[in-house]
Amino acid sequence: MEVHEVTLTVRSTPDGAARARHQVMNEIRGWHAGFAPDGLYVAEALAGELLANAVQHAGDGSASVTARLRGCRLRVEVHDRSSVLPRARLPRADAEDGRGLLIIDALADRHGIEQGDAGKSCWAELDLPVSSPNSKSVARLPLHRS
Repeated sequence: MEVHEVTLTVRSTPDGAARARHQVMNEIRGWHAGFAPDGLYVAEALAGELLANAVQHAGDGSASVTARLRGCRLRVEVHDRSSVLPRARLPRADAEDGRGLLIIDALADRHGIEQGDAGKSCWAELDLPVSSPNSKSVARLPLHRS
């Protein structure tokens, strides 16, 4: 079974999280594993949520993101130095944040948190579908921000 892995350092800023998400997804796409685009879009959403949570809640200091592909299973793991464990909550309907763990729970096949002496790692796994000539893809619509 072929294994691919990449680890990147993340600056603890929103821009740092966005750059890390782009970099890790470029690496994953570069592995040319033949995955359906929909699976890669889900992987990007998971990576984005994990990174955003780490940057927003872990405070100062660096974080890292690791993506590991074994067969069709992709694991995205974000490590930060905070010992505070994330908790899922139901945000107010008009809240602009607070849904990260709910999104991860909805999209990931498996996810969890591992606490260690030097902080914690939040991870999510996705069983990526392989693209076939007859598979249909969800159209990727451009995002418009107001």
